[in-house]
Amino acid sequence: MTNGHLAAPPAARETAPVARLADVSLRYGKARALDAVTLAVPAGHMVGMIGPDGVGKSSLLALIAGARAMKGGRVEVLGGDMGEARHRRDVC
Repeated sequence: MTNGHLAAPPAARETAPVARLADVSLRYGKARALDAVTLAVPAGHMVGMIGPDGVGKSSLLALIAGARAMKGGRVEVLGGDMGEARHRRDVC
């Protein structure tokens, strides 16, 4: 016989995100591709981006990969600042 109480699930272990973006902005001339994007991708999770053509999906991925320079904000991958050339080489 049970008392009707369920055990609480074990607490999830907190880990640093594998990618973190803070207030990231990017422009192509006068066109704003990304405007103050903030995002964290937790370790062990899959993230997908969907949207119509021209909304900045590929531009966002290029910033995360270090293939494009941002105009504002901060991108960290695996704890390193992607604004630093040294870290871009380590990740890419």
